[in-house]
Amino acid sequence: MKFQNQNGFALAIMVPLLPVILGFSLMSYAAIGFMQIDQKFNHACRSGGLAGQEKAGNQIEALLKLNPKAAKLIQELTLAERALLAAKDPGTQAALIMKIAAIRKAQSILSIRQKQIILQGNLALQSANQSTSSRLRMVGTELRDYDSIFTTKFTTQPRTAPRLSVSPDGPDIAPTYRTDLDIETRQALVQSWQYDLSMPHHLRGFISGSFKFKKSCSVTVTAKGQSWTPKIQRDRY
Repeated sequence: MKFQNQNGFALAIMVPLLPVILGFSLMSYAAIGFMQIDQKFNHACRSGGLAGQEKAGNQIEALLKLNPKAAKLIQELTLAERALLAAKDPGTQAALIMKIAAIRKAQSILSIRQKQIILQGNLALQSANQSTSSRLRMVGTELRDYDSIFTTKFTTQPRTAPRLSVSPDGPDIAPTYRTDLDIETRQALVQSWQYDLSMPHHLRGFISGSFKFKKSCSVTVTAKGQSWTPKIQRDRY
């Protein structure tokens, strides 16, 4: 009889606590769900950005490696043009004119190569921006079938793809190039998204309200010796 009384007393205490216990369990499950969702979005964003910036960094390196050749042609052209101005002999003048034409042709060929590299870098960034945005939308779509207690709503905020953050040092046909001082900001691949989580009606007695999350990630490039490598920017956007 005493044992039954103890069980009854324990049950009487537990019954009022059941909503609290269930609510705590749901909150714990929700917290795990939040982390899993964040991991999916961050992985999709960062992996796409890292791949794009690795390709863009390779193009920056290729462009800068052409600087010695560009500088040599600029110097040769300057000296030839000065010599032509000082030359009095028609034969010397003719030879210098031919030399200048040959240098300018070499510069034109080099300029095409420089522009191709820049274009390839821009296309790599644009492609990474588009593919990463698509990956994020796929993750958002997967959330609809995600084994979760939440009702989810997902939106992305489209961002314009950056361009290769390099600038010519002068107006020459094939100039030397430099990276911009604010390259880590200008060349950053940024993605922003938002997802809203709300509890189903039958569970709102235990956890009320909805949860709104605005998220973003940014991947850029940074100098590492003579190389340009991807870098995840934290708490920037």
